Amino acid sequence: MDSYLDRKADFTRDLVVRLDGTDPAALARRTGLLEVTVRAVLAGDGELMSWEVVSACLAAAGVEGGDVAAVRDRWAAAEQALWEERGDDLRAAFERNRNGKPAKLVESHRPRIPWRRLTSRHPVTFEPWTLPTFGTARGLPDPATAGDIREFYRLLAQLREWAGSPRQSEIEKRSWGTLPDATISAMLQKDRWRTTSDRERVRVGYFAMACGLPEAEVARWVEAYERLRHVAPPDDLARARAEAAELRRRLTAAEAEAQDLRARLAAAESRRDPPPPPLPPPAADTRRDRRWWDPRERRSLSAAVAALLFAGGVGAGRAMGAGGGTADRSICFSGTLHLVGSTAFEQTADAIRRGYEALCEDANIEVESIGSNEGVRALTPANAASTIAMHDGHLKPGSDEIRMRGFRGFPVALVAFAVVVHKDTNVTGLSVQDLRSIYTRDGGPAGWKRFRGGADVPIRMVSRTEGSGTRTIFEEQVLREPEPELSSRDCRRKDEIRAAARVIRCERSSQGQVLDTVNQLPGAIGYAELHVAANTRRYPNVRILALDGRKADAASAAANRYPFVAPEVFYTHGPPPNNSPASAFLTFLASDSARKILQQAGATPCVSRDALVSAPCQAT
Repeated sequence: MDSYLDRKADFTRDLVVRLDGTDPAALARRTGLLEVTVRAVLAGDGELMSWEVVSACLAAAGVEGGDVAAVRDRWAAAEQALWEERGDDLRAAFERNRNGKPAKLVESHRPRIPWRRLTSRHPVTFEPWTLPTFGTARGLPDPATAGDIREFYRLLAQLREWAGSPRQSEIEKRSWGTLPDATISAMLQKDRWRTTSDRERVRVGYFAMACGLPEAEVARWVEAYERLRHVAPPDDLARARAEAAELRRRLTAAEAEAQDLRARLAAAESRRDPPPPPLPPPAADTRRDRRWWDPRERRSLSAAVAALLFAGGVGAGRAMGAGGGTADRSICFSGTLHLVGSTAFEQTADAIRRGYEALCEDANIEVESIGSNEGVRALTPANAASTIAMHDGHLKPGSDEIRMRGFRGFPVALVAFAVVVHKDTNVTGLSVQDLRSIYTRDGGPAGWKRFRGGADVPIRMVSRTEGSGTRTIFEEQVLREPEPELSSRDCRRKDEIRAAARVIRCERSSQGQVLDTVNQLPGAIGYAELHVAANTRRYPNVRILALDGRKADAASAAANRYPFVAPEVFYTHGPPPNNSPASAFLTFLASDSARKILQQAGATPCVSRDALVSAPCQAT
């Protein structure tokens, strides 16, 4: 009794005994599985079900630990017999398709060899799935209960928990490389629901398979995704309006109380003795120590702030406000302001922070570089007064952040980005068309000798992770298409599980990591903010490339048509409240002092002295 069918029949008989005649419909209700799935498990129909499904049935029937272990042994014996009968054919199929895409191999062979993880493609190595550890009160989430796409992704994360919370690297191996680690990480982000596509629908199916679901269950998840992919969550703007209404009610009550206090104070003052003569005016302090701008500069600030507010709300390029009367506004705040987002702007943001804190002693600014998209996601109505997101480039006018959540953008500085290579490539410049041929998803040149003067070293692409604003600008403005798929972790060679990939491409989470890797790795190419990349002391082996014969430069971007530039835009959740840290800091950014700091840091200010937003900084 060594054949797969014999082992499977032995496992099925033991399972039925342990379940002790439990009604399939009842098991389906308790587990959340389809009744057809439960009946197939009990009847032994079709291929062997995953241990995730079998264990869910055992738990729902109240089977104890010792009996569960006995069933597990029989299940493992059946799975091993299945592998012994079909494993050689699968290995041969992989060898015949050394350059085939993992997805094709999964679709062709996975139904015949379930519950094996691919750990190496050449030579081919398969292993059983790691034994998952399941939580208590385990129930399969039902995708049909999701009412919108955000709820669907929340259930997708619960599906992973149902499967024992396998690590991302484990899911990658279970999916035979169709779901790279970075892709899984992106899928499980809290705002993944904003990204919908046919490719994402396929990924959802592979994810469900990697969690141990059979074909009928996988179809439920794919169908639910297709049904909900264009169903946005409830209008965040409506929720914000409700919160605003409550705040207005509380403000009205506070104003009434303040009015009562003022009346009582006036009555008390009228009963006091006349006040003493006023003291002589204090001596004028120096510009270095004063905390208020002089009237001339305050007028300039008022106009510039109006420019920023108008540019963020309805567009830019026109006159941004006339200098009316003087604005009685301080640029200083007391407390803490959080600047979160772009890693490319980190160095410049830190320079601005130092300049502002030197002027305003009671202010504390914390700069946290977590990536442009993550910075925008950090904005909420609760932190509108104290948090600003730094984003490389403008958000799309039709994005949910602008259209539904009311985000306001304030262009601060024009930033130039550089395409960089390791010096041993012997390449000093590329045409944009050459660059696109390197990054083409169909597979471009494998080595640098293809280009004029290039050395005989392989091309290794070092990219930013999904969610990077710099990567978005690189893809949209330079490549005009997405970068190729991830194929390497160490950036030196293809991962075994992705050996069929056409190019070597790895990802790093910050521009500092990109530059460190390019500096150390012969043949590497990447991209980063210009002035950080130009630090030859820290990155002696990094060379900045000219594109189409034009040197990287932000100051003359409009004149020399260098393609890799974008404004750094500071976003707030709605207009910042008056007298808040965010409002005071944005006021400062429109001043002459801030412009000087930006210029010294190598950035080109977006707002000129006459309160106009320069053309390259405007949203297109």
